[in-house]
Amino acid sequence: MLEPDVISETLEALSDGDTAKRRSKHLKPFRGLRGTPVGEIARVCADSWAENRTRLPRDSDGLHELFLAAHEDGLVAIGLTAAAVPDAPHEALDLVDRWLLIIDDLESADALGWLVLGPALLAGREPFAQALCEHARHPKSVVRRISVMACLAALPIPIEGPSAAALRARLGQKRVAFVDAPQVDAVLRVLRAYVRDQDPHVRKALGRVGRTLAEQAPERLDELMGSIQGGLPKSLKLEWLKGVKKGRRLAKQDSPGRNGTIPSRKDPATG
Repeated sequence: MLEPDVISETLEALSDGDTAKRRSKHLKPFRGLRGTPVGEIARVCADSWAENRTRLPRDSDGLHELFLAAHEDGLVAIGLTAAAVPDAPHEALDLVDRWLLIIDDLESADALGWLVLGPALLAGREPFAQALCEHARHPKSVVRRISVMACLAALPIPIEGPSAAALRARLGQKRVAFVDAPQVDAVLRVLRAYVRDQDPHVRKALGRVGRTLAEQAPERLDELMGSIQGGLPKSLKLEWLKGVKKGRRLAKQDSPGRNGTIPSRKDPATG
């Protein structure tokens, strides 16, 4: 990979006060905020990969140094690690373990969970749900959020955010997803393990993951909702119901007899 100092200097040169002021209203990472626009972070991430591809474990220390430099630098470090996951998933998990001790903002947390932790567990053939459920009682809520957001890697949805740029550059594709079909059982297990979490940020992640799963497997998510003793928190229930309704609507649209398919007049079950 490029020298961490080179990447940091580039991010600093692209920063501006207005962006720093605007983003600081929502982000206050202890590592500091440069004020580099999100689009520029993505470009630096992709260019850094293209210029000198990351290799693990060779570049692990350099990535850690970059992660510590500032918030934007950390997003690039996450992105470069994500692009290296297919070649070295277990070494990527070692970096995740180091960063779980440090990370303190939601933007970095979501990127780390979705782009590194989840994919590395899948690529390394680790017990996906079991590994994520182990953090259900972690004292840091941001670590619990990372574990929930990692479930997005087990759903066939396109990756998002500036850290995704390096992986897109590696694959030469704008739309990248980690799986072709939802890993329904694994995601349901994680949702059940975290459903009683009281932290609002973890609940927001639960809402997103559950809604996304419901859009693809509405009946399975509805079944989970009905099995939760004592019911769900109202906001979480409403979010999941939105996904269930959309999932059923999409399933109905894809059912035989739609999308230009003419159904048979004869019911094969009755002859």
